[in-house]
Amino acid sequence: MADTGIVAGALLPGMPHLLAEKPAQCWADLAAAAREVGDRLRRLQPDVVLLLSTQWFTVLGHQFQCDPNPRGEHVDENWYAYDYGELRYDLRFDVPFTERWTDHVNKAGMQARRTRYDGFPIDTGTIVTSALLDPDRELRWAQVSCNLYADAQTLADVGAAGAAAAREAGVRAAVVVVTGMSSGLIQQWIEPHDDHVSDPGHDRWNRRVLDLLTAGKVDEVLKIREDFARQAQADSQFRALAFAAGAGATAGPAQLHAYGPLWGTGGAVLSWNLP
Repeated sequence: MADTGIVAGALLPGMPHLLAEKPAQCWADLAAAAREVGDRLRRLQPDVVLLLSTQWFTVLGHQFQCDPNPRGEHVDENWYAYDYGELRYDLRFDVPFTERWTDHVNKAGMQARRTRYDGFPIDTGTIVTSALLDPDRELRWAQVSCNLYADAQTLADVGAAGAAAAREAGVRAAVVVVTGMSSGLIQQWIEPHDDHVSDPGHDRWNRRVLDLLTAGKVDEVLKIREDFARQAQADSQFRALAFAAGAGATAGPAQLHAYGPLWGTGGAVLSWNLP
């Protein structure tokens, strides 16, 4: 295991259904898998966790969260009528490390902007993931936004800048990306037990990608990523994987902890190199 730099990675869905009081079995399985990953991540005791959620999206450059303790309540814009639609959060961010990461992104010729103001709208994916991975607020996060218009290589470069910042700071860091697989939502209200991946073709694509990742073939997934995006409406073109790979968080075979539907979309919990 590396003494400094990126030592582990994880990929999780950020749908609020994972926090439902009466979940579908598939939702409960994904939530339990996320909690297991959180237990193992905390056991690793990284100094900081680099975080990218596809639900915090920006259109101009790359924003970095520089509030050390955002807290409040978030009402999800889609699921507000459900028990999992109102989410409280109380997060801890490593601002000195985030500043260092921001500087590395700027030095690489990319636009980076520091964000800090009261009431900043924390996204659902970040809140759900932090609640599942870190219920007792033991971890320190460093978060960058997901630029809607950045190509996969640019996000990989942002991840690489985070890894460089970790090595420079002499810290052990993990990477967490919050993203779905296929994103074909069922376009009607359903009961939890009726959930299923909305399109059999999407399910086949999800399983193909997961088979490659568990075989350690990240480069092959990155090669077919655009086809995955076109054929299965992959969440944010599955660019979050490029970010994690750019940071060096996807070395070796992934461990698949759970896969299943989330209101028609595909969700998976994966990890790399966790104890």
